[in-house]
Amino acid sequence: MTKLFSLLTSSLILFFITPKSYGAACCGGGFSVPSIISGDDQYQLATSYAYSKIDADVNNSGVWEKRSYDDHSKILKIDMASVYKDRFQFSLSIPIQQRNISGPQGGQSTGLGDIGLLSGYEYLPDWDYSPWRPKGIGFITLSLPTGKSLYDDNNFNGLNSRGRGYWSIGIGSLFTKTFRKWDAFFNMELHNSLSKNVANSQFQGTVKPGIGYSFNFGIGYNWKKFRLGHSILWQYEDPISFSGSINSNGAEQQVATGTIAIAYLVTDNLSSSLSYSDQSWYGQPTNTGLNKSWLIALQKRWPR
Repeated sequence: MTKLFSLLTSSLILFFITPKSYGAACCGGGFSVPSIISGDDQYQLATSYAYSKIDADVNNSGVWEKRSYDDHSKILKIDMASVYKDRFQFSLSIPIQQRNISGPQGGQSTGLGDIGLLSGYEYLPDWDYSPWRPKGIGFITLSLPTGKSLYDDNNFNGLNSRGRGYWSIGIGSLFTKTFRKWDAFFNMELHNSLSKNVANSQFQGTVKPGIGYSFNFGIGYNWKKFRLGHSILWQYEDPISFSGSINSNGAEQQVATGTIAIAYLVTDNLSSSLSYSDQSWYGQPTNTGLNKSWLIALQKRWPR
């Protein structure tokens, strides 16, 4: 049971470190939640490497158009988390991203993405291993605009965009449960992004992003030292409005991401994982670029 629960814990991080999705010209991309300690660990350290390619664009009316040029990103990410006073926890997420775009206005850029901070509290513990009650962890997140936004570029092509580029604060909750060899989780979060002033050759004025939310549900099957899982993440972002040299109300962004992941328990406190994510499988996306992503991760845990 200890190994099974440890493997569940190591696998869950996959669903929180998926590469962000890039929005269209009136959107700010995807909001990322830092990793959460959902098992009986004191500390958690993970590193991941992701390759993501935008395969198609979807306009405001939901019409898909295949990308005629190459647009891919490589993201190296470090996630650190620590439990304190038994039920409180804190985590830090640091991404470094390289983006490559082909074509006459393309090129390559490398730099720091948006840093994520999280403070959580286990308000629904599972001390008695209830057969039906899940474990519940509430959290508050803060996203720092250390990665440039889409609108900091002069041509808005997103080459130097390595994050949303806004101050964002969010709240949410994670629920986890194991059933013999099966496990399941549900995560929900709501965030608000603050407006920012922008000045470049295309626009001078204020960009106002608004509110966004996401729901993430996943199931997994554990066999010996392996776990095979699938999750679906639904994301929504309010329209981004412009006021200044250009006045526009923008359009909302919606996208769903399906992920298949396999994890392997190297030792009781060390796990590795591989996942594939695709934003063309589910839902009716609008006003977004659709990513296909591969991610490998290695996670080390220290028990309490």
